[in-house]
Amino acid sequence: MLHYGVLRGRVDVFKREDDQSSPHLQIRIVDAHDQAWRIPVNVLSADQSRLIFHRADPFQNNPIIAALPQVATGFTPLPPAARSAASALDYFRAPLFDWPNGVAIPHTGPGADDDLQDVLLTYLKQLRDQGGELFAFGAKFPEPGQQPNPRPIDREFRTVQGVHDIHMNQGNPNPGPFAKDNGVFQDGGLILKFGARYVGLFLRFATQQLPIDDATGHPLPGGPTLVTHPTVYIERALVNPDGDEAGSEVVVIGNTTVAAMDLTGWSLVDKNNKADVLSGVLLPAGESRRVVLSGNGAQLSNKGGDDHLKGPYGQTGACRQLLERGCRPRRPVHSIQHVIQ
Repeated sequence: MLHYGVLRGRVDVFKREDDQSSPHLQIRIVDAHDQAWRIPVNVLSADQSRLIFHRADPFQNNPIIAALPQVATGFTPLPPAARSAASALDYFRAPLFDWPNGVAIPHTGPGADDDLQDVLLTYLKQLRDQGGELFAFGAKFPEPGQQPNPRPIDREFRTVQGVHDIHMNQGNPNPGPFAKDNGVFQDGGLILKFGARYVGLFLRFATQQLPIDDATGHPLPGGPTLVTHPTVYIERALVNPDGDEAGSEVVVIGNTTVAAMDLTGWSLVDKNNKADVLSGVLLPAGESRRVVLSGNGAQLSNKGGDDHLKGPYGQTGACRQLLERGCRPRRPVHSIQHVIQ
């Protein structure tokens, strides 16, 4: 997504779409140069699958917050070399919310406060009434060199430009019609600034898959399609290292949440229900840590199999197939199967 960036302005008007095949919540904002922009926010997938909604209220303890006051009014392009956790959004690599708390909400409903557009409009109305600012991450349209192609909503809003793809832009099935949109550090979303308080509103499609390749943004082969995501997961593993195996096999555990996770009492369990109980493993938000197996508990099977990360209250983590970079196994490494329970 070469034309990814962030748009800063103040909410002016908005309009629901309830009766279209691919409806959007249409938002018109005006920047400090009195330029109008349209932001179409997907509220239902083109294949009629729902979006998963994540709300971070308040949105805090994230490196991007410190950068927002310095963002210029209007649209700021973020070329790939300029993207990081402090400038761009990446739902998977720089957690913005707790994955298990996502909710699939219908895009329309007969009453008040019973659909996704109602929820978004409640925040937008409050933002407008309080004179706050909106930061919309996504792709600019029209692209440089393209002629404007106004739609009826543009004539109504008096707009010729805007930002779309206000949702997760990775993990789309590959091959598939939206695989070309996959990439890293190019996710869309809305961050609302109410004075010193920030709120994050983030969306992803129910059809998007995890875990995700760190280079292409494509889902890794064999990964599950998830409506929710585990709090922690087995990111990669070293099976059959050089030398004596006992006490040398390694797994790397990742944290998808916005808070540190203490894994004391969690267990790594193999297909034969042998376990290594963890102690003193603290996972910072969005980071990973290596765990060396004792050699007396869980064993990484030479022939593949199900290896679980199990919490003290029965919760489980996911496994991800990846070979530890720089390690040279003396025998072929077999896949660790993805496990979601």
